Amino acid sequence: MSEDPTTTAEQIEARMRADGVADSAPVQADYFAFDETTVVDLPDGKSFIEIKALNEGARRSYMNKVNRDVRIQRASGDAVMQLATGEERLAILEKSIVGWNLTRNGAAVPCDDKGKTDFLNRANPKIVDLVYRAVQDLNPWLTQEVTVEEIDKQIEELKELREKKVKEAEGNAS
Repeated sequence: MSEDPTTTAEQIEARMRADGVADSAPVQADYFAFDETTVVDLPDGKSFIEIKALNEGARRSYMNKVNRDVRIQRASGDAVMQLATGEERLAILEKSIVGWNLTRNGAAVPCDDKGKTDFLNRANPKIVDLVYRAVQDLNPWLTQEVTVEEIDKQIEELKELREKKVKEAEGNAS
């Protein structure tokens, strides 16, 4: 009859601690090995999209791609900044999507630049929203610049949308 290796290991560790010998040693973190990915399951239960948290190099590349020009008007002193939030969203999704299990007409679609562009231009916005929210959760620095006023504005817009949907539902129930 052989000994249970778990029990033996526990006994050895207990003896080591009793003798004042450390049973573990701290390990220095490898800050160069940042690679965090997660899978976003899609509503059909079979398809998924794999996304990654951006490391500093990918984050810098994204930020450079969406850099906004600011112009100061001499006469009024007003600052003019051109915003293209759709392009920012597209850029972060392109950088974050690293794999998937997607098909078109029964054939697997490769997760390459062409496939990503096609997916992000043709997919149901609800699916893209689902992926985008997951990307935001994985990259919290994306929402650090959002102000309380902007959040309050979005809440108001959502309340208005909810009221509209409730009225539509009441109209359909009649």
